[in-house]
Amino acid sequence: MRVVPAFSVLEKLMGDLENEGAGQLRLLARERGDIEVLSALLQDAIILVEDMVFERESKRFIIVANRFCWDLSPVEGVTTQTGGPVFQRRLCGVQFAAVKRVRQTGLPVDRRSGFLNLLAITTPDLDSDTDPALLIDLLFSGGASVRLEMDEIHVQVEDIDAPQPTGNQPVHEITDKES
Repeated sequence: MRVVPAFSVLEKLMGDLENEGAGQLRLLARERGDIEVLSALLQDAIILVEDMVFERESKRFIIVANRFCWDLSPVEGVTTQTGGPVFQRRLCGVQFAAVKRVRQTGLPVDRRSGFLNLLAITTPDLDSDTDPALLIDLLFSGGASVRLEMDEIHVQVEDIDAPQPTGNQPVHEITDKES
């Protein structure tokens, strides 16, 4: 494999996008199983704190995320300067509808310069006798979280920009909590 300048990588990615719409994510989640799929696809998304907005009037919580494209293979025939594979990231819009309330824990105080790394999106079990609302938790590295109290599951996710090359693939250490 040969090393190719970043511009050439971007040119190849743009060509793939124009020719095939390669990797263009556009999904609608309406049930718990769908949230598990979104969680896997959005794991390791980087989110600027100021790019998370709760529109109380329209009951929408909106995020712009720079997602790592776990759903795509490394770019063929291209390597980084050190010989490693080239992956892709894309800007992605995520809209949660029917949101009644948003609670946050551990988010950076400075919304303009704070970045978050999304680890998972979960739907914790609820006792329907005591709380009819649905909860969706956004869990971030460093212990930060956002909890959405919703009337129903209605989440739209769509890539909103061309892919960008990256030589960095997220890695997670798995530790045994019992040891």
